[in-house]
Parts: sequence; structure tokens; C-alpha cells
Amino acid sequence: MDGINRAGGIGGYKLELVIEDHKSGDADAGVSGARKMLDVDKVPVILTSYSAPTLAIQPLAVEKKVLLLNGGGVGSALIGKAGLYNTRMLSSQTAPFVIQWAVDRLKAKRVATLFWNDAAGQGVNAAIRETCAKAGCQVVAQEPHDIGAKSYTTQLARIKAARPDVVALGSFGDDVGYILNQARAYGVTAPIVGIEWTPNADKIGGKAMAGYVIAVDRFDPEGSDAKTKAFVEAYRAAHKDAPEFYAANYYEHVQFILQPLIKRVVDRKGDPSKPGEILAEMERALKEGFAFQSVYGGDMKLLGDGTAVKPLGVFEVRDGKLTLVGRIVGGKIQG
Repeated sequence: MDGINRAGGIGGYKLELVIEDHKSGDADAGVSGARKMLDVDKVPVILTSYSAPTLAIQPLAVEKKVLLLNGGGVGSALIGKAGLYNTRMLSSQTAPFVIQWAVDRLKAKRVATLFWNDAAGQGVNAAIRETCAKAGCQVVAQEPHDIGAKSYTTQLARIKAARPDVVALGSFGDDVGYILNQARAYGVTAPIVGIEWTPNADKIGGKAMAGYVIAVDRFDPEGSDAKTKAFVEAYRAAHKDAPEFYAANYYEHVQFILQPLIKRVVDRKGDPSKPGEILAEMERALKEGFAFQSVYGGDMKLLGDGTAVKPLGVFEVRDGKLTLVGRIVGGKIQG
């Protein structure tokens, strides 16, 4: 955003960042922040994350004709919501592949789940149950937990007693690190798979993170695409580290979705600062089959139901980093 403003903005319009905190997924906090942005700041676009607050603010955004872009939440309930476009692959798109990996590569027949007790986690759990039913594996334990919990002793005791071949997580953020750490300390030796990894969770989990496998948007900071290289170089210069897929997703929101939409509004003599203009332009762009660029390589395909089609991969944690161990092509894991 700073780069766009330094270059003069978009058709003379500068971008302004307004930040409100949903406190790591609290729906009520999300609604409070959204009301301030919608009623006081009069924003035409909200970049959102986490499933619960995104679902909570979506009706408010519809009322104000404000475009919602989600690059972090993964709940299946996010599909088909008016005005909401998800640029992260959702749980119904990613969770089946960790089960496919567990069944095909690990020969798993008994699966236990541990997941956030919210829309996102429940969506992952549902996708795992559905995939297991098709793949012939049995879900032997299903354990929800509170977001941000620090102790998982009760859930892990029941999971250990169920003797699973694999434990599948529907948890996010730092919780993943705490779960891995405590699972290994408690004597849960089964491989653990999921759909989430962050550098901070890896620090929390430490050595227990080794071998953890996820299926997730396949952003490769070493990719050869020119857009990928430009983004990674700028990110490294600013943050002294390589970006992960969250950073990539929200960069795309501004650089490759909002920037062309605002330009289209300006070109037709509209006012992009007015709520409703950018949302209407998004709808027009999709009807025209407009191709949005992507730092994942090539273009990003946004669909009418609010989902996106992006590269997917299976990654394993090795030496504190994600290592690509399989590419997902045509619904199958390759490599």
C-alpha cells in the first residue's frame, strides 16, 4: 500500500489503512470494529480474517455495500456469502488432502481429530469426516477445544486412548504449536497432520513440530515467477525474513485485487471511496472473467461463490521450515 501511495496512488486516489482488532477470532470484537469502520470511517473495503468474525460482519457489510476480502479464515460456511470473496483456500478444499496423504502415504485407517470449537474448526472436522467416509478410514475420536487454549490434557488423553494411526488438526495460529508440544510430551506418537502452520507456532512447538504435515495454499518464496520475486524481495527488505502465505494473501488483496478494481472504477468516472462502487466493480469483473494476478504464479481465479482456485501443496516441517513434499494437481497429490 505504501508503494502504491508513493507512486501517486491509483488515478489520484491514495489508500488509507484503518485497523480494528477482532482479538484473534472473537466475533463480538469483530462486529464492534466493523461497525466503527462502516459507520465512522465509511470504508468501502474490509480485509478480514478468521471465520467467526468474518461471518459475523458479513451482514453488516452487505447492508453498507462494502466489499469483504478474506485471506485467512477457512470455514466452509464462508462459501456463498454475498459480498465476501475468500482468497485463501477453504477447509473444504484443503482438509481432504491431508486425509488423502494419511491414507495413501501413511496407510492410516484410524483418525482422531482435534479442532477449534468454532465455524472454522468445525468445518475442518466435517471435511475430515466426509473424506474418511469416502476413503475408508474411521474417525475414532473428535475433540473440540476453545480458541487460544493453553492446555489440551483432557482432549489428548481421550485421543491417546482411541489409538489413532493419525491425528488431524483443525486448529490455527499459536494453538498448533501448543498442541504439537503437549501431544508429544503426553506420549501421543501418531503422525500429526493439519491445514495450518505459522513461524510463531513453530517456535512454540519446537522440536515437536518435526514431521508435522499440512495441506495449504502453495506459496513458494523461492518461486521463479516475476511477481513472486518482486514481492519476496520487497518483503525481505522490509521485514528481514521470507513471507509466508498469509502475507502473500493480503499483499494480493491490495496489489492485485483492489488496485485493478479501483482503476476500473476511476476509468469509468466513478468514485472508489464511495461504498458500493468497488463491490459493484468486483461483480462486474467476475462476470467478464477478469483475470487477477497472483504472487503464487500465474493468475488467481475467483469464483462466483466467493472461493478461489490457487496452487495447493502438501508440506512437511523440517528443521523449522515448510518443505514441499507433494503438489496437488487435478485433485491428486503428486510427488
